[in-house]
Amino acid sequence: MVTSRLRILMAENKIRSISELYRCLDQSNLYISRQTLQRITQDEGVNKMNFDTILKLMKFFNCSLTDLFEIDWDTV
Repeated sequence: MVTSRLRILMAENKIRSISELYRCLDQSNLYISRQTLQRITQDEGVNKMNFDTILKLMKFFNCSLTDLFEIDWDTV
């Protein structure tokens, strides 16, 4: 099972809402739709994410894949 850590990264970076994250990403020229961000934070469709979206989030937060997602290898 793959679980998003996006809310944790947002909190660590003092980003309080999906709307604020959306604006920050947009200002950094890293477009990700609000709907996609919402799905990620609710762990909906995390297993089928677009790789481009993952790379944009990793670039924005300057983090690794394991910072962005928690992976339970026993359930994969």
